[in-house]
Amino acid sequence: MDLEQIKQLNMVSYLINLGGVINKKKSSKYGWYIKWENNRLWIRYDYKTNKYFYTNLNTTNDNGTIIDFIQNHIIKERNIGKVRRYIQDNIH
Repeated sequence: MDLEQIKQLNMVSYLINLGGVINKKKSSKYGWYIKWENNRLWIRYDYKTNKYFYTNLNTTNDNGTIIDFIQNHIIKERNIGKVRRYIQDNIH
């Protein structure tokens, strides 16, 4: 799977599978408000690029695509090779 395909993975479904919970009252047609662990995340879908983007509302420097999320929260390392392996092993 190339990087562009990874960025197009449904981040909302991914976070729900990790135990995230959508707050329907705070979500809107513009995006989803999801609580995951101790994080408050805003997820939006960009129809022009077909990519999901997240913003961690708990901090100002944690945002990006699913690749950034996996690097920042799952493998805790900026290593695209490990992200690809994680995707292959865990996301179907």
